[in-house]
Amino acid sequence: MSLQYTLLLLFLAFFIHQSLANPHHHHVNFTATLFFGDSTLDTGNNEFIDSAFRSSHFPYGLDFPDRAATGRFSDGLLVPDLLTSALNIKPLSPPWLDPGLSDEDIRTGVNFASAGAGLDDLTSAISNTVPLSRQLAMFGEYAKRLEAAAGGEEEGRRVLENALVMFGAGGNDVIFNYYDLPSRRRKEFTTMSGYQDFLLGKLEDAVKIVYSHGCRRFILTGLPPIGCLPVQMTAATFSDPSARECIDEQMADTHGYNTKLQNLLPKLQQTLPGGKFAYLDITNTVLDMFNDPANGFEETKRGCCGTGLSRWGRFATILLHCARTFLASHSLMPSTLQRECTRW
Repeated sequence: MSLQYTLLLLFLAFFIHQSLANPHHHHVNFTATLFFGDSTLDTGNNEFIDSAFRSSHFPYGLDFPDRAATGRFSDGLLVPDLLTSALNIKPLSPPWLDPGLSDEDIRTGVNFASAGAGLDDLTSAISNTVPLSRQLAMFGEYAKRLEAAAGGEEEGRRVLENALVMFGAGGNDVIFNYYDLPSRRRKEFTTMSGYQDFLLGKLEDAVKIVYSHGCRRFILTGLPPIGCLPVQMTAATFSDPSARECIDEQMADTHGYNTKLQNLLPKLQQTLPGGKFAYLDITNTVLDMFNDPANGFEETKRGCCGTGLSRWGRFATILLHCARTFLASHSLMPSTLQRECTRW
């Protein structure tokens, strides 16, 4: 087992114990993991819908067993897989839309996330992905199936009460609806702060819906460093690719959103009795890896996959030498090694 993976397991154990465990118990045993969000969490749902946002092709999956592309937007495992495995629940987080799900898959949790989705349903309209509202509807279907798979209403309720729920979305919303395609939301929200409040309202509503089904332990992830993502640096410096630097305004917006999200947690704690809520910082961890030359990566400003400036999806090819030296596997997503190094 690599040092990075060992550190990830140690962090997850500490994070979950400190943030989500019941203070009256010495430890907590999670029964299942459930995931809602975008490509950072999607383990293959988009392979079962008609969308251009798919990754079941080369170069994705190079570090996966048998070098197989599985629908994960990565060279290997995603955070849901690493987290589910670290909790000793099962090795992988299966996508809900997989028709081959077993009762055991249902009892131990599934994944509802969809690459290209966001907290704002409008985000999915451009990519024909599964919007958050539909992900929540799928969760309702899952809860009904869980009752049968678990052997009754009481056992199904126990599984949900002790499940770990993660929400990870928001980046696609600000990129597609505000920065890169501003006509989509700027007419309605004249400031980024106003759009952030709208997104966080959607997240709060989603948490309440999942809570109403009996779930009590939640991880809410902040935005990644939007202004430092390869795709945004490319868009900002298209006429001069050599001038690729993080975009200060977008980074300020990222920090503003994350601060608001952290401020939302006490409200959720107060209004949803028995709930446990933890904020997971992505931005500062990724920025540390961008800025620290000792992080083991040789390239932090370009995606590994691709021959041009657009390095993702079916437009991606592979630079075979870079899988372990590039921070991002493509213009939007970090590589497996970065996922194992970070405190996600």
